[in-house]
Amino acid sequence: MSKDARVYCAQGPDTIAPTSLGTLSNTKFVFKDLFDVSGYSTGAGNPTWLTTHQPAEKTSPLIVALLGEGATCVGRVQTDELAYSLNGQNIHYGTPENPKAPGCIPGGSSSGSAVAVATGDADFSIGTDTGGSVRVPASYCGLFGLRPTLGKLDLSHCFELAGSFDTAGIFARSLTMLNQVLETLASKPQPGAIQSTLYLDNAFAPLIGEARLTRLKAWCERVDVELITGDVIAQAGWDLTALSELFRTIQGFEIIQQHGEWLAHYGDSLDPAIAQRVAWSRTLTAEQYQQAKADQHAFKQQIDAMLEQLDGVWVLPTTPSGPPSLTMEAQALATYRSHLMGMTSVAGLTGLPQLHLPMNQLEEGPCGVSLLGGAHCEGDLIATAMALYQAEKALGDSQ
Repeated sequence: MSKDARVYCAQGPDTIAPTSLGTLSNTKFVFKDLFDVSGYSTGAGNPTWLTTHQPAEKTSPLIVALLGEGATCVGRVQTDELAYSLNGQNIHYGTPENPKAPGCIPGGSSSGSAVAVATGDADFSIGTDTGGSVRVPASYCGLFGLRPTLGKLDLSHCFELAGSFDTAGIFARSLTMLNQVLETLASKPQPGAIQSTLYLDNAFAPLIGEARLTRLKAWCERVDVELITGDVIAQAGWDLTALSELFRTIQGFEIIQQHGEWLAHYGDSLDPAIAQRVAWSRTLTAEQYQQAKADQHAFKQQIDAMLEQLDGVWVLPTTPSGPPSLTMEAQALATYRSHLMGMTSVAGLTGLPQLHLPMNQLEEGPCGVSLLGGAHCEGDLIATAMALYQAEKALGDSQ
């Protein structure tokens, strides 16, 4: 039976056998069409990119590590073209069906990575996250999704979108699986402790919604974790709209620096919505970029200082709501995306790890909350998430 072309890439590989036995033996994974495999071309979600680039000479070290720990690769999966979107829509290959919310977008740009795990085709997957491309599809497809600390996982032999923000990321249906994969990719254990305090910034409080906030409070009560609020973002002189603009400025400038020549030749092959973002990015000046990088540095220092003082981690809504409808009008979807980037920009601008936790049976559809902590504190996020998710299971069993 042929594979769904909206999810799987025709250029392959279709499968790669494990190279040894290990902790991931008898598991299956897929990888986003940004990671290189020797002898195969990386397509970056765009047919013209695929035909204008030679087959890769080396394989991503992340894929090598997974195969070496016993996992079997069952395919290369689709991405929004050039990974420059959060919707999961691709005009060239089609939009993967969201298995948890039919008729809604799956989220992107790691759309295939999320959908393959949500359907059960794979036990876990790897994607990339620049502006939310793991966290958003994890939210919309009801999965656990981790954006690790910037630079924690090796991104050599992988398509670069914006070096200031690009990270590899992990999707899984369980936290235990996610943690096993992280330890494989990071080449060491990830010890952590349950944190006693969750901090919800007032910039996010209106966006979490009554249902998610009620569920979060119930989680905290069951595991004796304190939920506190404050105004760190506002006191630092920012709001989510300004943070989104700051992120977009740095990202846009770096995209042109990295891919400007190719885009000048082949930009007419892009989805018009993505081409519009490229056109805007070309208007950015070096002076704007340098100022944005200085502002990013100052913001990161402010958030790092707060986290050092906090006996706990941040909690925030991962997305404004459940997944938007596939029929949402283009301008409305663009506005929604701008709001979404304000929410995802904190981890991007600070380079800090963020872990999405799905909440089950919400009327608004698949979504949830995230934990965000200090650099290389993924173990704390996972340990805290495991405790909270025991409360989620208990609440589900009691319904």
